Amino acid sequence: MGVTDPRIQARRVVVARQQGRHRRYRILAGLVIVGLVATGVALVHSSLFGARHVQIIGAPNIPTSTVIAAAGLRGDPPLIDLSAASIASRIERLPWVLTADVRIAWPSTVSIQITERIPVAAVAVAGSGGSYATCDVTGRVLEVGPRPASLPVVVPMAGLPGLPGTSLPATDRPLLEVAASLPESMVRETTEIANSPVGAVVVLSDHITAIIGGSNSLPQKFVSLATVLAHGALRAVSAIDLRVPAAPVLLPRGSGPSVPGNVSG
Repeated sequence: MGVTDPRIQARRVVVARQQGRHRRYRILAGLVIVGLVATGVALVHSSLFGARHVQIIGAPNIPTSTVIAAAGLRGDPPLIDLSAASIASRIERLPWVLTADVRIAWPSTVSIQITERIPVAAVAVAGSGGSYATCDVTGRVLEVGPRPASLPVVVPMAGLPGLPGTSLPATDRPLLEVAASLPESMVRETTEIANSPVGAVVVLSDHITAIIGGSNSLPQKFVSLATVLAHGALRAVSAIDLRVPAAPVLLPRGSGPSVPGNVSG
């Protein structure tokens, strides 16, 4: 075997040492990167970047704690783990909520804009000792409690209301639409809104029945009803037929279609 030139051997030693240093540098750089990534992951999952500030707008009928619980925001969860769409979907399951718009803003804020459902009617709850379900125009039960004085009572056609968050059958929608269109000034004069053989009727406190029929032209029907009530001599009248709002018909007692004077009996 030939003898290696000492200069070549020295060069090989230098190269080997440089390669060793480069490997150590790469390993060290890799460890630094892993450490930075781990630190970053730990940081974004820390309370510093948690949902520490929750802003709720537009929910006067829902306790803040209820919204936060439904949204899954108890305990300041990390923003990186949150989904605005998922939070909105959970909030919209609350009985009063129609829509929820959720915005996540780093480093620590979640903004929730809620549009509440509008109550239009009260429905008696059987066997509840006088409790009523507050419903919106779709039949969604918003809450159960004492009868709200500002809402008319609706007698459902297809069953009694359930727990908050459930809905009345779709067949009751026309009655709820009548309730939604009832002028506020007439609520106290109204005993109840119910169905009859001639369609929806509004039973007034003086035992006169306003025959509404279908849910078409409701504003015009109530304008006509208000006009008749303000100017008509109604002592001998049992019903006011408003199915043609421009030509209301006064029906004397003992005549006309079979419409109960008091649906609730």
